[in-house]
Amino acid sequence: MLTASQYQAGQLGNLLRDLQHERAGGSIYIDTTANPDQKPRSRVLVLKNGEIVYGGLRIPDSNQEFVRMIGVKSSYSWADTAIKYTAQKLVNPSSFRELLDRIVRIRVFKWEDIETVVHAQVVQVLEQSLPHPGQLRLDFTVEFDLSYGKDGHGLDWSRVMQDVTSRQQEWAALAPVVPSMDAVPRLSPRGLFVVTDSKVQQHLQQWVNGVRSLIDIAEKLGEDPLELARSYMAWAVSGWVAFGEDAPVTQEIAITQEQRPIVLSVDDSLIVQTMIKRTLSDRYQVLLASKAVDALKVINTNAIALLLLDVTMPDIDGLEFCRTVRSIPKFQNLPIIMLTARDKFSDKLRGQIAGATHYLTKPVEPNQLIKIVDECVGNKNITVCT
Repeated sequence: MLTASQYQAGQLGNLLRDLQHERAGGSIYIDTTANPDQKPRSRVLVLKNGEIVYGGLRIPDSNQEFVRMIGVKSSYSWADTAIKYTAQKLVNPSSFRELLDRIVRIRVFKWEDIETVVHAQVVQVLEQSLPHPGQLRLDFTVEFDLSYGKDGHGLDWSRVMQDVTSRQQEWAALAPVVPSMDAVPRLSPRGLFVVTDSKVQQHLQQWVNGVRSLIDIAEKLGEDPLELARSYMAWAVSGWVAFGEDAPVTQEIAITQEQRPIVLSVDDSLIVQTMIKRTLSDRYQVLLASKAVDALKVINTNAIALLLLDVTMPDIDGLEFCRTVRSIPKFQNLPIIMLTARDKFSDKLRGQIAGATHYLTKPVEPNQLIKIVDECVGNKNITVCT
């Protein structure tokens, strides 16, 4: 039996809970309209006895396709071998549960691995569907015998919704730079010329065309849209891509930017990097790096006028990186401003010994940052800024 119904924004959650309370079983096809100018976004959920047991872009064509998907998502390279070994022994060749039982029994996967992958997919389906209006189509004739663990349970609805809420909060935190998963990234005029990572450059060339949204790109790549958005936020802060009204950047503006002194900020905090870029971009061309290794590439290929350096970094300690930069003859007079949450005299002394020009304690006031950078860049031969 196939039934369909329209729903308004915010109503989908209640409809799903009603189906759970009725202990419904079957397939739920969801077509949401996130943007009136775009075609509806199609997703599917599967219920068994009122519990969600699957979610994704579509229902797998077979139990073997499903196991291969788990193998790819869990980075298990031997899924195909396990399928060939177990599939020929199945009593019911089309059974999902029987194939998974055998796969788990030979210890290729654990039940927890399988459930984790499907849980993540269901969370993404709901995250992408719950806020928007759309159409729900129910097909109670199509279901498959999927369940998890020795007791054959479905997914934990409360944990699913906790993760949906958590991800919505993360999207809200990204919103000042990445408006939403439906936002369309565009290359800035100089974007590809300053990208230091060849893989990122290749990705931007292949996927960013001013038409595809983040969710479109994520679907094509089979990636988590939120993970992709975190990368795009870093690239946007670096000036490689832009979203919405900030996207169109004229060549005239780009040329003006090239004439400004270059400031390189090295910090693994996107919040700090965003503040620095917004504070200094009117006066300087601001390049960003999150790791010392990337920063070394940038300073060797650009005429850097000043280096802003975080003390605590994931790969190389900021003090050690400062010493490395100072050991290179052409950077002996380069102004280096250390930014850190540590404000003890001993910390400042270590920074000075490492070769720092100046030492600022986080959180830094924008006006103070502008003042210090102006002073340092204004005198090319400066050794200590005051």
